[in-house]
Amino acid sequence: MLTIPWQKRCKYRAGILLGGDFHPTGESTALLASCDFLAAADSGAAYAREMGRVPDLAVGDFDSITDSDLEWLQENDVPLYNYAADKDETDAELAAYLLLAMEDLTASNSFPDYFNDIHLSLIAHKSWENAKLRDDLELLFLGAAGSRPDHMLANIALARKLTEKGIPVLLSDGISLFVPLCGASEARILWPREPGEQQKWLFSALAQSDLVTDLSYDNVQFPVDKITIPRGTSLGLSNRCADPSQVDFNYSFASGSLLIIVTPED
Repeated sequence: MLTIPWQKRCKYRAGILLGGDFHPTGESTALLASCDFLAAADSGAAYAREMGRVPDLAVGDFDSITDSDLEWLQENDVPLYNYAADKDETDAELAAYLLLAMEDLTASNSFPDYFNDIHLSLIAHKSWENAKLRDDLELLFLGAAGSRPDHMLANIALARKLTEKGIPVLLSDGISLFVPLCGASEARILWPREPGEQQKWLFSALAQSDLVTDLSYDNVQFPVDKITIPRGTSLGLSNRCADPSQVDFNYSFASGSLLIIVTPED
């Protein structure tokens, strides 16, 4: 059975470094190393620089990046896709669409012509509806959480849209893990990679669609067997595995959109 997040669900894993919270843990280091391709979204370049990983491209309005980080990108010949600050989309959405629309990840000119428009609007171009998107990418958003709840909710909404289009997505800040899922699915969730002596972990399974059907997971404190959960219920909140020092369980469900969150216990 596939183990998330340590096994790729597509041929390639493309990472997107955002400007939210990102912690240099063993997990974040391993996730970053697993990326075949890396994009830095605006100030996410700071994390790339700190982790010693030169991104393959950088995208955004660059309103929050420092001068030194921008110079570092330029010194390393990183292609920069710079857009107006009054654009309709977040830098995270721009980066995701750019990666999914590129015909060749190794060629900086293999994206739609309208990406040359500094006042780019994916909404105006109906990009998500009309474009042919790559089907060989799993997207990993690093630094997607933080002090801006509006940005965090927008990132989760973007992740749901992507998974409903059949694109596997993961989000993490290096400590917590977010796994959005859609449609019939089964896999193993393992986080962190190795159990710790002190830290205990929780996981929650939250319905993002009206209903999630036939949800099952075992080897946990509160197992469920083919239950249906509606959106808005707290039924799937704050569960533990048999060994609380690590989240390690198999899940399955038949339909709907589900968000699994793994986080340290306070």
